[in-house]
Amino acid sequence: MDLIKICLVLFLILSSMSCAIVSSQHQLNYEGNRAYLSGEYQEALRHYEKTLEAANKNKDEQYIAIAMYGLGRTNIKLCRLAEAEQWLKQSITAREKLADNDEAIITQNLSELARLYLAQERYTEANVLYERSLPLLYQRKSDKYDPIELANHLDEYEGSLRNTGRFLEAESVAKKSNELRQNNPRKIARFIPDPVPETCLISSD
Repeated sequence: MDLIKICLVLFLILSSMSCAIVSSQHQLNYEGNRAYLSGEYQEALRHYEKTLEAANKNKDEQYIAIAMYGLGRTNIKLCRLAEAEQWLKQSITAREKLADNDEAIITQNLSELARLYLAQERYTEANVLYERSLPLLYQRKSDKYDPIELANHLDEYEGSLRNTGRFLEAESVAKKSNELRQNNPRKIARFIPDPVPETCLISSD
């Protein structure tokens, strides 16, 4: 009986150790997200860097992409816009090879980089990303489950189109956005993106 108990304890210890290795990147990313939401961006950056290190060690492609996305978003908050752009580009490349899941979808990565370009008045580059992300959002039925966020996304694209002289296309996009708002008068966006801090744009001139 004692031998059985000893074996059971050893099994539980080994199992917990295995789980810790597998889930280390998940826990680190969680800590990074918590720090980010608290406005502790240097702390968030450290956690996302450790997430990436753990994900690479464990060959977890999902969390490699997730960590790169976190590094991109956090570097924006720290006014490191060139670094942010590179991390977001890498996150898109990584996520293109993966299936979307409940934790991450490629439209997040595309939209984050599009908004960075929009804030930097790099409208042609932003348009390319909106033209990739919007069809995917419709495929995911965002017009049903988050219509106001989709309308906001369309508004961003409309403004970018106007700034590149594509006025007829902008009018068509504006019509779609207005229809979404009219058809969903009591709904609000489930997701509100973080803006690029204006101070970062001033310092990057």
